[in-house]
Amino acid sequence: MIPLALAILLAAPAGAVGAVAPPEQTSGPRPNRDPDAIPDGKRVPAGRPTLAFNLAAVSDYRLRGVSQTNGGPAVQASVEASAPAGFYAGLWSSSVAAYEGAHSEVDAYGGYRTALHGWNVDAGIMSYFYPGADGVSSAEIYASGAHEVGDAEVKAGISYTPHQAALGAGDGLYLFTEAAKPLPSIPITLRAHLGRETGVNTISGSPKIDWLLGADITVSSVVWSLAWVDVRYRGRSSEDDSKGRLVAALAFDF
Repeated sequence: MIPLALAILLAAPAGAVGAVAPPEQTSGPRPNRDPDAIPDGKRVPAGRPTLAFNLAAVSDYRLRGVSQTNGGPAVQASVEASAPAGFYAGLWSSSVAAYEGAHSEVDAYGGYRTALHGWNVDAGIMSYFYPGADGVSSAEIYASGAHEVGDAEVKAGISYTPHQAALGAGDGLYLFTEAAKPLPSIPITLRAHLGRETGVNTISGSPKIDWLLGADITVSSVVWSLAWVDVRYRGRSSEDDSKGRLVAALAFDF
């Protein structure tokens, strides 16, 4: 279903005069209009460094398809500093369901972005912290590449979690691909996402597939999002926190 959706997005006719340009990526490791991905913003144009802020409310915080709030809403915020040379660093935070005494997640990340042979390339490292909980922090290494096809954008990425005491034995790997397609003359962008995760970050080590189909409405610095998010585990049924559902979000960029 998802490969077909990606093909439909890319095959849709490109807009002529007045078409909406592909949206810039937001700051934060899981941008609200791209909630299952890793940082993948574009390099800051030549000039002064920038500081970007984002505030959002979501009906369900899903990390790679799995709810981190037991299906409940969350409040999220991020700040990112970017330099013209391509380097950046940021913080992203969200409320979460009670986890080992923690009620919030704070992610610190940093990396480098550049344009390479028509691709927007992004690579870095991200650490996950849960204030109030002991021995559960972890880190991962990520990389992604995005390329414009007509007025659409396609992207592929990888996130690797090396062995860490907080996660137990083994490592983890997440691969994803997605596409974003703005509709002609109206501020709506269609999105499709497909990801596969294996290793320590999955339930009992069972490989899982997550997917998303959605749309964003962007008016100035305000973004309304609505997406269907679902997860499938190999050899087992989905848990309650990963069953398919509509997820809505309202985000403000500063």
